[in-house]
Amino acid sequence: MSVTLTQLKAHLRITDTNEDVALQIYLDAALDVVEVETGRKLTQVSGRKAYFDCFGDMELIGDDVTVASVEYIDTDGNTQTLPTSVYTLKSHLARPYITLDYNETWPDTRSEAAAVTVTYQSGYTASTMPSSLKSAVLLQAGSSYEFREDETIAKTNMRQAVSRLTNSYRIYK
Repeated sequence: MSVTLTQLKAHLRITDTNEDVALQIYLDAALDVVEVETGRKLTQVSGRKAYFDCFGDMELIGDDVTVASVEYIDTDGNTQTLPTSVYTLKSHLARPYITLDYNETWPDTRSEAAAVTVTYQSGYTASTMPSSLKSAVLLQAGSSYEFREDETIAKTNMRQAVSRLTNSYRIYK
């Protein structure tokens, strides 16, 4: 998980376990809020799949991406795994994509929909999540815990702080 219950409890200076269930609910909600605010998936997801009709630069969705495999259907209809020496994972404008390495060629694929399948993992862990996003989640969850019922000036200020912390990570479509 990108922000843990232990981190939230340390942020709030809570040492007992009496509020763990409520704190986890606030933490999950805070992750949702920051994901909506930024348009990014913050928690790590394994086994994601992206399908392409043929080879070329293949854009993936997510942050902190690692590719598990690139499989394709060859012209004979057999599934093959593309060697990692043929491609590189790059990023441009915070968009990860797979591109062909220098002096390599894409193999021929069967002419059918989704002939290429990329299996990958994306999302942050507790150690890879940018500090400003982690702070935004902790502020959001902490405020929800501290001000459970009331709409206060402190809660409004917290929302502005979360917005400022997440602004540079927002994906505009």
